[in-house]
Amino acid sequence: MESLKRTLTGKWFGRMLAVMTLLGFVSDTANRVLGGMYKSWGIQTWFDFIYSWAIAVREGLEYTVPSRAVLMQMNNSTAFSLFIAFIFGGIALFGTTAVVLKAAKEDDRNWFRDSFAGFARPLGLAWLGFVLFIRVALWSLVLLVPGIVASYRYSQCWNLKVEHPDWSAGRCLAESSRIMNGYKWQRFRLDVCFVIVISAIMFFMYVTSFMAHGQGLIAFIASFATMALAMVAVFVGMWMSVARAIFYKALPVVEHRGNLV
Repeated sequence: MESLKRTLTGKWFGRMLAVMTLLGFVSDTANRVLGGMYKSWGIQTWFDFIYSWAIAVREGLEYTVPSRAVLMQMNNSTAFSLFIAFIFGGIALFGTTAVVLKAAKEDDRNWFRDSFAGFARPLGLAWLGFVLFIRVALWSLVLLVPGIVASYRYSQCWNLKVEHPDWSAGRCLAESSRIMNGYKWQRFRLDVCFVIVISAIMFFMYVTSFMAHGQGLIAFIASFATMALAMVAVFVGMWMSVARAIFYKALPVVEHRGNLV
């Protein structure tokens, strides 16, 4: 608890916020510019097509079945968009995980360099994200509960990848499964505590944002309260990230812990 307090009240809070903001901006920009390149040429992804089709069905409008050539273009557009999303999503996850682990360990060494080291290995990080997504998705197809269990089984793979950047995706997932054996319930309880707090904050943000659409003093106070609650939500999000890193650091069965990149 003392380590968590020092992390959230000291210099690491600003560092984590800066890294997360920068990586989030880079990832979002890449997805909009590169991932949306086909859209700028008038070619939809499958996600856009399904959304447009659902709207047409709901509104009772006519829709045209795409030709084979258009379907091929949509396949290419969707594949490229997903590729960009996994590339920059992996870089962002790697970087945020690195800075949070540094904060949890209170390790000042090369914290900024390590946070952006993901740009040196984008394909490996994208592959880890893709394999993780597929495994959790396949378990989720069985039932919701097995999918949730799988997500906790593999919840430490990004921490392991940061500490062992040379490990393959398969090894990170296998080691995460091993070290979480017997500790999934503890991690679930940790997450539930934060989910309850964040849900309460979001509820009150919804109420105050609705009240802010009025006029007068009440609307002004509601607008201020919404902004204050948004800042509280950011703080709680940081708190949750650091608590998860401390949980990982405290796992008694973690072996071969190396240096960060």
